[in-house]
Amino acid sequence: AVCYGRIVDPAEPDLGNCSGKAGDLGRALARDTTLPGATNRFEDFVGDHILQTVEQHFTGTFLPWHRLFLSDYEQAIRQCGFEGAQPYWDWSLDVEDLGASEIFDSESGFGGNGEWVPGTLEDPEEGVPVTADGVPVSFDGRTGGGCIPNGPFANMTIHMGPGASTAYYEWCVRRDFMPQLFNESAHSTVISALMLLPNFGQVTRQAEISVHGAGHPGVGGLYGTLTDTYSSPGDPLFYLHHTNLDRLWWSWQSRDLSTRLSDISGPIVLNDWTNEVDRNVTLDDTVYVGTSNITTRTVEQLMDVREELLCYTYENLY
Repeated sequence: AVCYGRIVDPAEPDLGNCSGKAGDLGRALARDTTLPGATNRFEDFVGDHILQTVEQHFTGTFLPWHRLFLSDYEQAIRQCGFEGAQPYWDWSLDVEDLGASEIFDSESGFGGNGEWVPGTLEDPEEGVPVTADGVPVSFDGRTGGGCIPNGPFANMTIHMGPGASTAYYEWCVRRDFMPQLFNESAHSTVISALMLLPNFGQVTRQAEISVHGAGHPGVGGLYGTLTDTYSSPGDPLFYLHHTNLDRLWWSWQSRDLSTRLSDISGPIVLNDWTNEVDRNVTLDDTVYVGTSNITTRTVEQLMDVREELLCYTYENLY
């Protein structure tokens, strides 16, 4: 279910102090920020996501901002010599047996589920960070909770989160699969229904609470890094998950490019779907990624993935 469908025209990579190994993902690059918990370039992106979580989730900029975030991350790992296409994870191919997915293979994938850790949201295991506070799902069907046990990211640690702080805090990247939630949220019938929605406002709102959740609490569970709304990019799987979400949006756009390249809406303030607090997002609004070397784009510049500023496409669409 790991598909390679994003095509870019990168500049010649500068290896610098990188090894070029796939598992580096920018962790061998020096950090580019002054965030106290960022110990390398990979964690710069974790910190950026933490700082912008409230502004870029359950708002109209959710999909455009993450499109820019993914593009910047792809260019960053190219500085470590990564030459392949940015992969995406088509969740719908794995809904029947999440744990058996190739993406979790210990040799060719991203490592598997964590070992079982007991506890509930109300009574968690002592000493284990809970990442699920405020996440509106049931955690009855969870199956793991421990650190990534194998593969290139076995026992990987990050140094900020969980939660909204970018202060230095070392914790391992954990996974806690919830197969039933994953199945219900990422099934092909859910995706087909999203493809039939008539406007962007409905697509972004429904996608964020369905397929988006499949790759976050569906994989992260009670204790997993992906469940943490703030520091979820600490699990490298975040980028494959969100690239497929971007593919889903582009699939929807591609069904009517004449109107959907300019179709944007949704609140500029978190969950303000009735505009009681403020207005909707427009094409003229700007978003940015980065905390030192900042990349700023208008929403309009992020609507067409084929244009020069993004310059990629997907080989297969929904």
